[in-house]
Amino acid sequence: MKMYGIKSCASVKKAKAFFDNNNISYEFIDLAKTPVGKDKVEQWTTFTPATSMLNPRSKSYRDLGLKDKKPTEKKALSLIEKDNGILKRPVIEHGLNGEYKFTIGFNEEEYNSTFLN
Repeated sequence: MKMYGIKSCASVKKAKAFFDNNNISYEFIDLAKTPVGKDKVEQWTTFTPATSMLNPRSKSYRDLGLKDKKPTEKKALSLIEKDNGILKRPVIEHGLNGEYKFTIGFNEEEYNSTFLN
């Protein structure tokens, strides 16, 4: 399992604590040091549209004035590729027996049902 995020992000801290407290191992990829590119983001879009991956609470999102704009899927992909800081965090890649799954953001109820069952 891989967790993509930024160390200072509150949601990432909650996800890390959840996994640590439940003895679930993961590999952490710090997006500030190792940004993901277009191929990875396109892979994630098989689970959710790029527009849903945009974090309205991020500085990048606010600086670009996206609150009043609705970026297209193509524009959202471009924004994420240029600045991973605009992503909702954390992004979790997981699955068993070769099955590939994806979870974005932190929701304790969702984590309980996804990772503890």
